[in-house]
Amino acid sequence: MKLTTLIASASLALGALVTSASAQSDYPKDLVRIVVGSSPGGTADTVSRLVAEALTKKFGQSFVVDNIAGAGGALAATTVKAAKPDGYTIQFIFSSFSILPSLNTGVGYDPVADFEPITEVSSAPNLLLAHPSFEVKTLAEWIEKVKANPGKFDYGSGGIGYSQHLSMEMLLQQIDGDAVHIPYAGSGALLGALVSGEVPFAFDTLTTAIPHIQSGAVIPLAITSAERSDVLPEVPAVAEEVPGYELTAWNGFVAPKGTSPEIIKALNEAIVEYLGTDQAKEFFAKLGTTVSGSSPEEFGALIKGDYEKFAKVIEQAGIKPE
Repeated sequence: MKLTTLIASASLALGALVTSASAQSDYPKDLVRIVVGSSPGGTADTVSRLVAEALTKKFGQSFVVDNIAGAGGALAATTVKAAKPDGYTIQFIFSSFSILPSLNTGVGYDPVADFEPITEVSSAPNLLLAHPSFEVKTLAEWIEKVKANPGKFDYGSGGIGYSQHLSMEMLLQQIDGDAVHIPYAGSGALLGALVSGEVPFAFDTLTTAIPHIQSGAVIPLAITSAERSDVLPEVPAVAEEVPGYELTAWNGFVAPKGTSPEIIKALNEAIVEYLGTDQAKEFFAKLGTTVSGSSPEEFGALIKGDYEKFAKVIEQAGIKPE
């Protein structure tokens, strides 16, 4: 090949690289859609909108939340999976994102293979709560009573495959216990059933449980995080009685598979920067959640770890979709 041809080819290649790098550094040039798999007004919607506002200010382009509820979040996930991997469609996900494909193999997405992790935003543990009529004050007493009466007691959850459901199934498996699952239509209905004594015990989120603990309507027995929470330091971790037990409900951002590392990096750095602000810390503290702000690699490991862990729990418990 002639020298002039080589120079021309090299120039074209260099030009393409420069153009590509420039395109990445100019991101975003247009509106970015944040898909959320829940209806407006809930905690996930509120958190995603706060981050959207921060990203809009950071980049000078609009980040707009698009609520696509349905199929337990699968509709949102398949929408993002099919989107062009150019950084203009991303998704705010929560723990069920990793759980749903094992619960229902027909959901149409793989949480690990079909997405690029951006960052975890926050996490919160669940609490094992008992109605006073169940007459236990500690996790050890609860375990003893449940194991002595296999299949006799009911427990509630916000629905099949919800974190409250899997928190209980994982605990029952580890203590070799048995109880009957009663799924309710969401966390609000679950708490109503627990507070009224319709079900004697259940897991629920720390955020929603605190008012009922303070009123004495329910008794907190243990928390699902690996260590005790600063919010309720007197409540032991389940792991203190059942070594190795840990479960937290989390949320964060992902993008379609193939989204460039440069765009992932830009989004990660901007979101993590916001999570370090006083505004973000105050907001999440009020919710009783822990701010995360992880690297893409760390968040990817969390998604994969939960996918594998809960696949085993679901299989062993024989849980089927509604």
